[in-house]
Amino acid sequence: MSISRSDTPVKRYIIHGFMITLGLLAIVPLYVVLINATRTTEQINTGLSVIPGANAFWPSTKELTANWAMPGFETGNITEVPDEAVVRFHDLIMGGTLKEDLNKKTKQSEMRVVKSLTENRQPRITVVNSLGETLATFHLTNNAVLKVKNGDRVRRGDMLASTITPANVAHNWRALTGRGFQIWQGFSNSAFISITATILSVYFSALTAYGLHVYRFRGRLVIWGIILVIMMLPGSLAFIGFYQFMARIKLTDTYLPLILPGIAAAATVLFIRQYMVSILNKDLIDAARIDGAGEFLTFNFIILPMIVPALAAQSIFTFVGSWNNFLTPTVIISTQSKYTLPMLIQALRGDIYRTEFGGIYLGIAISLIPIIIFYSFMSRFIISGLTMGGIKE
Repeated sequence: MSISRSDTPVKRYIIHGFMITLGLLAIVPLYVVLINATRTTEQINTGLSVIPGANAFWPSTKELTANWAMPGFETGNITEVPDEAVVRFHDLIMGGTLKEDLNKKTKQSEMRVVKSLTENRQPRITVVNSLGETLATFHLTNNAVLKVKNGDRVRRGDMLASTITPANVAHNWRALTGRGFQIWQGFSNSAFISITATILSVYFSALTAYGLHVYRFRGRLVIWGIILVIMMLPGSLAFIGFYQFMARIKLTDTYLPLILPGIAAAATVLFIRQYMVSILNKDLIDAARIDGAGEFLTFNFIILPMIVPALAAQSIFTFVGSWNNFLTPTVIISTQSKYTLPMLIQALRGDIYRTEFGGIYLGIAISLIPIIIFYSFMSRFIISGLTMGGIKE
C-alpha cells in the first residue's frame, strides 16, 4: 500500500508528539522530586504541587503582638479583660528549649527557642490577667526570638516575640543530616562502590567480548549461549544463594560483594561484542601482531580506543545501576559507617517520632547529582554507541 504525501506530515506530528510525551513522562518524576525537596513534610502531606513550597529558599519573620479580647466582646469564662497583662512562658526551659544569644545589632541579650524536632513539648507564650485567667495564647516555632522575659507586664499592641521560620530547604537539610545521619560519608561510600564497579565491569566485559569475537576456540559458541541465558535470567533468582555464599566465605559487611559480581556482566558483554562485530576489522589486529604487539597491548592501546562509544554507554548504565542499588547493600552491609547513600535516605523513614518526607526528597535530589553529572559527561557517546552496538552480525 502506498503512502500519500499528505499523510506524511500528520504521521510525523504523531511521532513527534509521542516522543515528547515519553520525554515528559521521564522528566515529571524528577521534577516532582525536586519540588518536594523544597517543601516541608506538612506541605507534602497536603498533596502534589507544581511550584516550590512557601518559604522554599528564604526564611520568613513574623512578629507576635500582644492582643486579646477588647472590653465588651464575648470572652467566655474570663471575668476581667484589662488593658495590661502578664506574660507567661510554657514548656520553655533554659538549656532545654531556650538558649541566650547576644543580638549583634541591638547589643542586647535575647532568648531563642531551640526546640528539637523530636521533642513532645509545645513551647508557647500566654498572657494572663491578675486573676490568672488566660487572655491569649501564642504558639512558638523553632528559632523564635523572645523580646520579653517571663513575668513581664505588657500592654495591648506590645511585641512579644518575632518568630523566624527557616527556609524549607534548610529545614530539610537539618532533618537529613541530623540524628546521626552522615550523608557525606554515605555519599563517598556510594561513589567508591559505583566508580570501582563501573571500571571493573566495563573493562573485563570488554575483555571477554574481545576474546569471544576475535579468538576461534572449541566451546566458544557454548560459552556465548551460556552468557545469553544468564542475561535472560532475573538476578533475584540467585539472591538467596548469593548471600549464603558470601556469608560462608565471610565477605558480608564488606564492599567486595557489591563490586566483584559486576565483573561478570552478561548484558554488557553482549552489547560490547555486538559493537565490535560492527566496527572491528581483524586485519588491524593481525597488523598489530606482525608489528610485535602482545595481546594485552593490542587490546589496551588499539581496541579500547576504538570502542569508546560502547564503553561510555555501558559505563552510564552500570554506574546508575550501582549508585541506585538498594537491596543488595541492605542485605550485605550491617555497619552504619559503611551505609550507602540510598540506605541512609531510607533510614529516615524509620524515625520513631515521624517521617521527614522533605528530608527524604532532598536526599533523593542530592543523590541524583552524580548521576546527572556522569550522564552529562558521557551522553555524547550514547547515540553512536547504541546505533553501532545494535547492528547484528
